[in-house]
Formats: sequence, C-alpha cells, structure tokens
Amino acid sequence: MHILCTAFTQKRAMGPTGSSDDADVGSLEEDFMAIIQPDQIRNIALIGHSGCGKTTLAEALLFKAGVTTRMGSVPEKTSILDYTEDSREKLSSLDSAVCSFQHKGVHVNLIDTPGSASFCGAATSALSAVECGVLVISATAGIQVNTRKMMERARDYGIGTWIVINHIDAPNVNLPALLAQVQEQFGTKCVPITLPINGGKGVIDCLTATSGSSDLGDVGEDHTALIDAIVGADDVLMERYLGGEVSEDEVKAAAAKAVAKGEFVPVFFTNAKGNVGVSEFMDTLLVCCPSPVSGKRRVLVEGETKTEVGPSVDGAFIGQVFKISTDPKSNIKYLCVRVHSGKLTPDMVVKTLREPKGNRPGHTLRTIGAEHKEIELGSAGDIIALAKLDFHIGDTLCTGKPGMIAMPSLPKPMFALALESKTRGDEDKIGGALKRFSEEDPCFVTERGTGGELVIRGMGDLQLRTYLGRMAKHYKLEVDTRPPRIPYKETIIGTAHDIEYTH
Repeated sequence: MHILCTAFTQKRAMGPTGSSDDADVGSLEEDFMAIIQPDQIRNIALIGHSGCGKTTLAEALLFKAGVTTRMGSVPEKTSILDYTEDSREKLSSLDSAVCSFQHKGVHVNLIDTPGSASFCGAATSALSAVECGVLVISATAGIQVNTRKMMERARDYGIGTWIVINHIDAPNVNLPALLAQVQEQFGTKCVPITLPINGGKGVIDCLTATSGSSDLGDVGEDHTALIDAIVGADDVLMERYLGGEVSEDEVKAAAAKAVAKGEFVPVFFTNAKGNVGVSEFMDTLLVCCPSPVSGKRRVLVEGETKTEVGPSVDGAFIGQVFKISTDPKSNIKYLCVRVHSGKLTPDMVVKTLREPKGNRPGHTLRTIGAEHKEIELGSAGDIIALAKLDFHIGDTLCTGKPGMIAMPSLPKPMFALALESKTRGDEDKIGGALKRFSEEDPCFVTERGTGGELVIRGMGDLQLRTYLGRMAKHYKLEVDTRPPRIPYKETIIGTAHDIEYTH
C-alpha cells in the first residue's frame, strides 16, 4: 500500500497533462485497507455562483489537510480540481470534482461543483451524495442568481446547508450589509459561527469565544445568538438551556442535528486565497456538519415498497451513481458512487433496475481530482469510484434485489441547437460522442427534431458550445449549427357554413 500511495504522489505531481504546474500532492494519512465508520465521515458539496471562490476554498482545505504540498491556484492553472483543459482555459469549473482529506481522525469527502447555470446539472446531481451543501458567496458580488437557485435545490432535496462568505479581504466590502441580506434572503436561521476581525485579516470563533469585538460588532452577543439557534431546534434542550443546565459539549452535540433539520445554518467568513478562516471551517466540520448517521436518510423504492436506507456497514450494499467522467486519453469511464449502506468489494456483483444481471466492479477507487487510486472496499457513508461500468447518473446499485433512490429534481434543458455534419459519413461518430456527453451531464439531451434533424438541448449556449468544442478537439468531428426547425401543426378551430365542395 505504501508503494501505491508513492506512485500516486509522483504521478500527480506531474499533473493530468504531464506538466509539473499542478499543486504537489502529499501522502494521505489514511489506512486504505480499513473500514471507515459512518459516524467518522463528513460529506459536503461546495455550491454557489461562478466566481465566488469554491475551488479556491477546496484547494485551501486540501493544502491545510496536507493532501497537497502547495496550494493550487485557478488563475495560475495549477488547481488539481479544475484539471480539464476546458476548465483551465475558461478559469472556471465546468464539472464537479471529487476529493477527500483527513482532519483530526475524521474522513471528509468534498465535491467542488461548477457555478455556471449552464452546468447546474452536475452541481444538482452532487447533492445526492452529501449531507450538507456549503453555499459559497463572494463578499464583492453578493447574492447572485445561481446563489439563490442552488440554495433552493439543496433545501428542496432536504440536506443541511452552510453559508461561507468568501473574499472578506476585498476592498470596500460591506460585510454587515451582506450578512443582513443573507438573513433576509435565506432566513434568520443563518447565524454567524465565525466573525471577521482586523479588516478581514482573521476570524474569531463565536462557538468558543464568549466576549470580544469583531468587524461586525460584539462577539458576546453573537455567541448568545449562536447558542440560541442551536438549542432552539430541540425543545427538551431548549428548556434545559433556559434553566442554565446545558453544557458546551451538549450544545456541540446538538449542532449537527440542528443543521440536518434545517433549523440552523452556520455562516462562516473566509478569505480562502489568504488561508483565513480555513482552519476554523475544518474544525467546525467535525461539530456542525451532519454525518451519514445524523443526516438525511435516503429511501429505496422497490415496486410498491419504500424502505429507509440506514448507513449500516453490515447491511446490504446500496449505492448511487452521481457523477460520470471519461478520461480523454485512456477513454476509461469512471463512475462516482455514494455508498448508502453495506460495503462493496471488487469481486461483488452490483445490479440496477436497468441492468438486473449485474456486473463486477473489478476495482474500487478513491478520487482526488483527475487521479484515482485503488482501495480495498467502499463502506457505508463513503464516496468511491468505479471504472469501466456501463451505468448512468442516478442509477441505484445493489447487490440484492435492485431498487431506486430518487435524485434531486433537475431543471429542464430549454436551449437548443440543430446540428449537421460537415463531413459525410460522420453521423454515427457524432452520435457516439453526443451519447457520451449526455451520459456525463444529466442536463444535456440529444434528440431527433422535425424532419429527423439532430438536435441538442442544454441549459445555455456556454454548455452546448463547450461540448461541441470537445467533440471537435477530442473526436475531430466538425458540425454546422442552426436554430432547430419549429414543427408546424394545424387543427380545426371553428365551424364553416355554405360549403360548395369538400376536400
């Protein structure tokens, strides 16, 4: 196992394209042969509008945890999470990236999602794999369109939410006004758990600090408001709190449950690029983030039977595919799977409603951006990867009788383009490329329109042009585009009299 980790480190240091510009990856302090207990796992997805700093925050967390030996940068194109050529060219995440790290004995799985509305399918699908959606807001841009949409999707799906206000060191930001806007938009349950100090050069933890001052006011008042928000989610605890009988440990134990119920939304202040507030964020993950044991329980539907799936390592294996990607060089298809119950080893047979005969995974993997390293098994609550299996996003994997776990509701693709091949005989190849893209992005659809023309649909022009660019670059397939033909339909709308002839 030591040899495997070393090989992974050396390969990653060279980057996915063979360059040495990427952040160096250090060895993970983890025994890949051991089962991680569900209560020692935290699963989070960074969500929000494009440009708010999600990827930078993720890179800062990996660096702080010792996964990387230097912090990756999006502008410098050294991020290990924005590893595709398209993402680096546009300086923006175009797909979800999965990574993990260890902090004080707890295993954290993190999904960095794209912020563009054109790629909201990947961001929405990622919610199915986590117990907590971390909404990142730029202090300079404030609440934007996709900020609100992703918060609504996370709440509609029923997972806990956090809010991170990033870029607090930027000049001329009005943090008190932004916090008031956050509470007005998302509710008074949004309570600061850290506060900026010294003009955004540091933060203070309101959960442990009971006095002092911050850039937003008195720390003692915020400490009281924070405790009120946590204990307010539990009537019994609230009565004891009013009687002065609640300890700090009891408050911390109740915090994650309050987040899972949606009764408490912690608000953090960070400057991820400057490593401000990152350590406090990591420490709070252990306290205020629901584990698979205390978070949202998924429901398995088998015909007319509905069963709540508990995160038991000893139960039957049940998992769900939430992301698919294909390595452009090796053409290997990777599936990211959230394990909800049981454990999966490479020699087991996994089935779906679509594939009832089942397939053997062959390998169970852990993902760090573009890289995958082999682990012995995946256990309840964890996020793993499988390779070379023909499954789809949303498929529920089982070793017993297959069933289905519902995915978050996805928006309907409305933007459309009609395609026509520039070269005769390329139609089948174009169809194969588009099929791959539609497998990887649940909001990218291919269909036959009026007169049999080939039509692609998506969430916006950026999404469709990105996939057409990939098709030209990786498959050498060129197409002409135009607006789709609108089907002409007619019907009888009235009654005619004095007819001289019929047709």
